[in-house]
Amino acid sequence: MTDSSAGSVLRAVLELGPAPRSVIARHAALSPATLTWQARSLIEAGLLVELPETTGAGIGRPFSPLELNTGGNVALGVHIAAGRTTIAAVDIGGRVVHSTKLPHRSLDPPAVLAAAADQVLRLTDELSDMRIVGLGVATGGWVDTVAGTVVHHSFLGWRDVPVRDELAERTGLRTEIDNHTRALAHAEQLFGRIRDAASSIVLFVGNVIDAAFAVHGQVHYGPRSAAGSIARLLDTEAARAQGLPARPLEEFADHALCAAAGLPAADVPALLAQARQGTAAHDRFAERARVLGGVVAALIDLLDPDAVVISDRALRLPGVHAAYLDAVRARSAVCAAPEEVVFPSSFQGRILEMSSATVVLHGLFHAPHTALAARAV
Repeated sequence: MTDSSAGSVLRAVLELGPAPRSVIARHAALSPATLTWQARSLIEAGLLVELPETTGAGIGRPFSPLELNTGGNVALGVHIAAGRTTIAAVDIGGRVVHSTKLPHRSLDPPAVLAAAADQVLRLTDELSDMRIVGLGVATGGWVDTVAGTVVHHSFLGWRDVPVRDELAERTGLRTEIDNHTRALAHAEQLFGRIRDAASSIVLFVGNVIDAAFAVHGQVHYGPRSAAGSIARLLDTEAARAQGLPARPLEEFADHALCAAAGLPAADVPALLAQARQGTAAHDRFAERARVLGGVVAALIDLLDPDAVVISDRALRLPGVHAAYLDAVRARSAVCAAPEEVVFPSSFQGRILEMSSATVVLHGLFHAPHTALAARAV
């Protein structure tokens, strides 16, 4: 309960920005005495700083606002995708301060992890004046967060790879791993648009297609950390309308669209660059939006969430966001106004960085002293 209260204080300061203790206490639903105690502990832990005394607008008693110590604390992130690994540093306020992309020379797990670890160590040296609160790893597919393994990643072909222990040993950093869609759901809760949503769904569309859902702020994992895989669901309605056999959703993943266009599997940016309205490339992305919009409609009818967040690089193309919304409007029994429920990710252009770093930051903002103690072990 003590560390939970500390997490409530830290999240309140994240949401409010610099604020006096009285405002933070109300926002975190804590007594003034508890707030004073927890604020002192977080200042001593180096997560909060006390700003110079002020009177705000010049009326009332002076006070010293509290602020996140963003200049002193960063989380490192490793996102392992189909064609490359992204290594990032994100401060505890959610600002990306560094990002590097490493193309895979091989999909062999030891080679990918060794290259990632080398870059993490270089980045650690560059950030020697900051405290690194941990290393988060995010990737698609079935990720067992307890065992620290990638159980199965269909595109990479990985099975039972002990990613967490391998990177922890190579870097010396406390390391945690999660499925990138669940990690993105945590990032949206902390830093993005579903912060206040009682229930939410996050759909990730890339070389893998995953979904995450949260109720009362808790992202669902399942007993085997396997929740969220939807790539094997069948596209039945759209296929039936065209007189075609049903297709699994994985046939709409990025690598499948690239293959249909005669491009290498990792060359989605090139396909997006070709996707002007009226082109075959644009039609493929629009078709995918219609199909996955139907999946979103089914998820909405099943879970009735406050918000749905879609992470799809094609959303920036003309008409693609509208295709998602039109499909939800046409197929959902409960969502007549999808524009009030379905949104793009808050982190367009930095989704990989935010999802991987938040694997660590999520724990820090919910049990900060425990997270820092684990880092020191």
